[in-house]
Amino acid sequence: MVKRRRLPDRQRPLAVGSLALAGLAGLAAYALWYEPAMCLRLVRWRVALPGWHGRRPFRLVIISDLHAGAPHIGLRRVRRIVRRANALQPDLAILLGDYAAAHPFTWSGTGKRDIIERLRDFTSPNGLYAVLGNHDWWQDADAQARRAGPTQAHRELARVGIPCLENRAVRIGRGDEAFWLAGLGDQRPFQEGPQSDGMDDLPAALRDVTDDAPVVLLAHEPDIFGLLGAADRHVALTISGHTHGGQVRIMGGAPLINASDNETWNWGRYDDDAGRSLIVSGGIGCSVLPMRLGVPPELTVIDLVPPDEDASREKREARERYEAMRRAGQLVPEGG
Repeated sequence: MVKRRRLPDRQRPLAVGSLALAGLAGLAAYALWYEPAMCLRLVRWRVALPGWHGRRPFRLVIISDLHAGAPHIGLRRVRRIVRRANALQPDLAILLGDYAAAHPFTWSGTGKRDIIERLRDFTSPNGLYAVLGNHDWWQDADAQARRAGPTQAHRELARVGIPCLENRAVRIGRGDEAFWLAGLGDQRPFQEGPQSDGMDDLPAALRDVTDDAPVVLLAHEPDIFGLLGAADRHVALTISGHTHGGQVRIMGGAPLINASDNETWNWGRYDDDAGRSLIVSGGIGCSVLPMRLGVPPELTVIDLVPPDEDASREKREARERYEAMRRAGQLVPEGG
């Protein structure tokens, strides 16, 4: 008979401590390297766009908060991300700002020109459109000193032919299948001085809208969603980034880093009482801390559908559930 040997009492705390340290080391390695550098998930949303009459789903693919630079996102990884995004067959390709690394632990920066040269390969039948993020301003000393653009990122986007929508809108599609794509100037462009001095001008962007087709609004920060009013009735969907989904979430809990003024809008889909929707992408890179935990880098996919198709889908799914329950004998006749 084999007897199990027990550790002497004085050695048990050491064993427990060693296991705890090993666990913490593994968690740190995962958060500091594996999740931010090796992971890329797809997050898909289906949005019924009020007032839109498309005959098939219209796919938006979004790259947000790339923050390219060592250690996590070199140029080769940017190229791989673009290939993955193109493989999703977008009808419209979107960049949501914050192109270069911004956290203080970046040991080898990547130039905006090189980054945007890779991003220009992100393509779709209806083009590639961009907005700027706060770090595209904060990392530009000249723009900070002038408190005015254009920023280096804006110039590089223009150089390769990527339209940067700063407080303007363009029409996407034709006839009754068209919608407007509006881009907002950054709401937090300056590190010093009044933070209220944003470059955003929603009324100016909406002045380009000349008919009743719905508006999809690109805004790097999600805060604008809470300011939409009756005058902005055409804005049916707002797409934002900036928050990185909180960047660190323990078991799906509250985000460690919340970059939005409204703590609610940190990741995912939100709908207001007026029927407008906000989708906040978790983005790809890091800021403040060079880590991600529980919020992997993501490519965001939004399939736009007309409201009647969404209602038809709900009815079809309800019928399928009913038939499945009937076949399983889970439906009892009334009075039975």
